[in-house]
Amino acid sequence: METKLKKHTISVLLVAVAVVVFAQPLMAEPYSDRIAAIVNSDVILESDVKKAKQPFMRSLMNLPLGIVPPGKWPTEREILDELIVIHLLEQDAAKKGVNLDEKAVDSALESIKKRNNLSQEQFTIFLAANGMSYNDYRKVMMKQFKLTKLIESEVTRKTPITDEDAQKYFKKHRDEIDEQYKKLLESMNAPVQQPEQDKPNIPTHEEVQIGGKIRLRQITLKLPSDKKSKDVNKAMETAKQIYKEAQTGGDFSQLAKKYSQDPLSKNGGDLGVMDYKDMVPALQKMVQRMKPGDITPPLTSPQAIIMFYMEDAQGRQVKSVAIPEATRKAIEKRWQEEKEKRLAQQKARNKQDAEPPDPGDQGHNKNAGDGSGSLSAKPSGILNAEEENEYKKVRGKVLAIMRTDQIKSRMKEWIDALKKSSIIEVKM
Repeated sequence: METKLKKHTISVLLVAVAVVVFAQPLMAEPYSDRIAAIVNSDVILESDVKKAKQPFMRSLMNLPLGIVPPGKWPTEREILDELIVIHLLEQDAAKKGVNLDEKAVDSALESIKKRNNLSQEQFTIFLAANGMSYNDYRKVMMKQFKLTKLIESEVTRKTPITDEDAQKYFKKHRDEIDEQYKKLLESMNAPVQQPEQDKPNIPTHEEVQIGGKIRLRQITLKLPSDKKSKDVNKAMETAKQIYKEAQTGGDFSQLAKKYSQDPLSKNGGDLGVMDYKDMVPALQKMVQRMKPGDITPPLTSPQAIIMFYMEDAQGRQVKSVAIPEATRKAIEKRWQEEKEKRLAQQKARNKQDAEPPDPGDQGHNKNAGDGSGSLSAKPSGILNAEEENEYKKVRGKVLAIMRTDQIKSRMKEWIDALKKSSIIEVKM
C-alpha cells in the first residue's frame, strides 16, 4: 500500500511541478500571496493590489472615491485604500439589494467591440494581451456598473443644486470661476505614471533553502477531458475560493478532505515526510522557495488544478544561488516590452482625455435641482443685470464646479460612515 501511495504521489507531483517551473511568468511570485487587508469578511491579497495598479485595470475602474489626488499615479498603499473602499461599497450594495441588469452590461460590451471594430475573438485576444480573460473583464464591468448605480443613489441624488445656489456661488467666487474650472479640467486628465529607470534592477542571486526533510499536503481538482472553457473556468473559480479560504485561516487538511479529488484527500492531502535529497529536481526547486505555512496559488496542469501546502520543514540550510543569465535577459526583455506597452497606453489615454466633456451637458447636470434634469437659468434677484449676463456665460462651469465639490464632500461622509461601522484590518 505504501509503495502504491508513493508512486501515485510522485506521478501527481511531477505533473504539478512541471507547471510550477515552466508555466509561471518570469516576474511572478507564485509561491506566496500574502493577505494585504481584511474588510469585514472580505479578503484582499497582495496580488489583488498589484493587479489593480496595472494601467489597463486603472482604466477600467473609474469611480469618484477621492483617495488618489488628481493627476497623480497611485502608490500601492493608495491602491489598497481604494480596494478597501470598493469592498465596503460592494458590501453596502449587497445589503441594500442594489440589482444590476446584466443585459445592460452585455449591451455595453457589444458597443465597445463595435466601436473598436473587433470581433469576439479579436476582443478576447486584446484582453489576453492585457492579462485578462473575457469573463474577468465582464466581472470588472459589472462591478463598475453596480457601484456606479449605488453611488448615483447614495451620492448624486443627494447633492441637489438649485439655480439660486449656483448664482450665490457665482456672486461669491466671480473672479475665481475660470481658474477653478481650469483646475477641474486638469483633474480629468489621466494620471502620469512614475518615471521608470532605464533598466530594471534584476538581482544576480537569490536565496533558497535546501536539504532537510519536507512535509507537504495537496489539493487536486480534476479538469474535464474535453477542456471546455466553461468547465475549466468553473474549476479555477472553485480553486481560487479554496485558496482564499486557506489563506484566511482555513485548515488545509480539512479543505483537502472536502474538496480534493484524489485518493490522498482522505488523509487531508498528506504527502508524508520526504527527504529533500530524494526529490526530483523540479520538486526541489518548488520547495526551495517555500516555508512552513506557505500555500501555492492554484497551479494548472493538463489534467488538474493543484495547490500545495508546506506542513513542516526541518534541517534546511539557506543557500545563495546564481540566477541564470538567460533568465535575467528574458526578465529584462519582458520588462522592456511591458514598459513600452504602458507608455503607449498612457499616450492613448492622454489623447482621449485631451477634450473633457462639455460642463453644461447631461453628465454634469443630471439629477441637479429637483432631480428631474437640467436647471433652467431664471432671474432670482440675487444678481444684478450685469452679473446676470456674465453668469449666463459661465453657468455651465459654475454647475460643474459645484457638482464636483458636493460629490466629493458627500462621498467622504458616506465612506467615513461605512468605515466606522466596519472591521478593517490592514496587513500590508
